[in-house]
Amino acid sequence: MATGPNKYRDKRKQKGIEIPTASQQAHLFIVRMDLISSFGKDIHSLRRSVSEGLRHLCNLFERLETGQKKIDKFDENRNIFQVQLKDFNFSATVGFGVGFFDKLRIPDKYRPSKIKAMPNHLGLGDVVRYSLPQTDLIIQLGSTSDFVNRWVFENDYLQHSQYLNKKAEKGTKQHDAQDIVSAICEWATVTDTHAGFQRMDGRNLLGFNDGVSNPRPRSGHKFDRVVWTADEDEGPVLRDGTYMVFQKITHDLDQWRELSVPEQEQWVGRNKITGLLLGSPENDDEKFIEALSHDEPKAKEKLRRLLDEQSDPEKPFYDDETFKKKVPAWSHVRKANPRQEKMPEQKRIDRRIIFRRGYLFSETALNNKSTSGILFICFQRDIDNGFEFIKKNWLNNKNFPTPIQRPFTAYELNKRHSQGRFSPRELERIGRFDFSKRAMLGLDDRDTLKNKIKETMDKDTQNSGREGLGGPSELGVTPTGDFMAIIPFGGGYYFIPPIPDESITNIGQQFFQ
Repeated sequence: MATGPNKYRDKRKQKGIEIPTASQQAHLFIVRMDLISSFGKDIHSLRRSVSEGLRHLCNLFERLETGQKKIDKFDENRNIFQVQLKDFNFSATVGFGVGFFDKLRIPDKYRPSKIKAMPNHLGLGDVVRYSLPQTDLIIQLGSTSDFVNRWVFENDYLQHSQYLNKKAEKGTKQHDAQDIVSAICEWATVTDTHAGFQRMDGRNLLGFNDGVSNPRPRSGHKFDRVVWTADEDEGPVLRDGTYMVFQKITHDLDQWRELSVPEQEQWVGRNKITGLLLGSPENDDEKFIEALSHDEPKAKEKLRRLLDEQSDPEKPFYDDETFKKKVPAWSHVRKANPRQEKMPEQKRIDRRIIFRRGYLFSETALNNKSTSGILFICFQRDIDNGFEFIKKNWLNNKNFPTPIQRPFTAYELNKRHSQGRFSPRELERIGRFDFSKRAMLGLDDRDTLKNKIKETMDKDTQNSGREGLGGPSELGVTPTGDFMAIIPFGGGYYFIPPIPDESITNIGQQFFQ
């Protein structure tokens, strides 16, 4: 247990990031909001109104945290009794977007120094236009119960209407809000909500173990230096805060299921059964795999140890030739975190690490089509050097982490050849020596062959490192047609401030000093 200065720092940090852990909160509910435009109010009155409203909102979270406000629960005999939300590992995390500071004209000296809006899809290198824009505020609710999260969001219409009536009475003291909706009704409006969940087996909807390589909460300095702001970042007032990225990302599971398991493993870079990196000898150990399938304790303990070894996001696995050859350069794990891989010129790739805390979602759209994916959430001290650097320079950089001319693997070559795609040298050899294959490819005509060879001289047609966040392109492992496994919908950047004076009610009041 933390003592001394560390214990004091823990009381400054908002929950829902390091503790409780995602595995302790099976359900997540995101509420995003914009400030209401208040025409006729001068800026000082507007700030005062929002400051009071924010205090009112955070007081709700304080009462939930301390057990002053409880939730009704039925027992098996249909008797009602009240329980505290700590019984559900509940937490509420409050974040502020750049619009909050701009609309209230909050001076730079009171703002987080690195707050900005999330760029559009072009700014982050994505293909599809975003449908979810940046918002002024975000609230992340987490617990073991989806109902508890939704209850905190909105639970009492009668109380809500009474609140509005009382506010209309002159001189009436502001009473305690019963839910988020009643707490924000006069100064903010909800733009969108999103519900997420964790699978019991720790896998994502693609069927792979998620978050194997991620900074471990409560691991001390290794976690703190990635997530929590320090004096040199934001000064003493906003120290122990963090920057949050929220993105909603859909997975095309119908396309995904068309891929074979080996193709899926190449796409991810991990074995689907064990969760270990491709190239780990245990992935090919039939006795070990069989023992896991029978839930044998020794095999499970060995896998846990191996996963722990591979969980360190800083360990340079790809210096090992086995992993370098087996884990494709375009695979998600290698593009998202190259683990400071040594490049041919002996330089190492920069260290860039974020703390991911994503949740899955599955919902039905207005067209009755089911969509699913991940509510991607991550935390870091600096978004520019964290999420945004990884997204733009690694995931969506077609030439990362390898030079353009990385040789195709034997598997990739077979896939390319099966679809009639060849390198210029291969086409020249076919044109000179293999007349049957030349006829089969429709290259009988000399000019047609010449044009085809010229076309393949474009470096991008031979670029095996072209794939971005959408996964392997038709130039690497070939999925089904024009395949996009992952499509981001957009989201926002937010600053999660520390808790002033150990009072949750005061969250955000640092901005109004």
